[in-house]
Amino acid sequence: GMASNWSGNWGQYSNPAADEIIAAIPGETDEAKLKEMYTELVNIYLSEIPSFTLMYRPQSFHTVNESVWTNYPYDGDGTVPPVPPLDLTDGWSIAGLYNLELVQ
Repeated sequence: GMASNWSGNWGQYSNPAADEIIAAIPGETDEAKLKEMYTELVNIYLSEIPSFTLMYRPQSFHTVNESVWTNYPYDGDGTVPPVPPLDLTDGWSIAGLYNLELVQ
């Protein structure tokens, strides 16, 4: 599936239902069905994806979904030393992983 066939999926995110929809879209010609498929993908994305970069300057434009994990770093949050609000996968920003809290 999508979890292992590209190098940008560092978190190994996988959703077989999403993979199935993505594989079916190119062969679908019914507009109503396509709308339904894309709507389902958006619902999966918005409910499961923990974070995404809004543009390729993540230190400036980054947002997170705090429905599962909370306490992500942000610029000016008072952490000492400050943790860069990146994607928490590189350099000093990895320190931000130690501050995350599981939502109960």
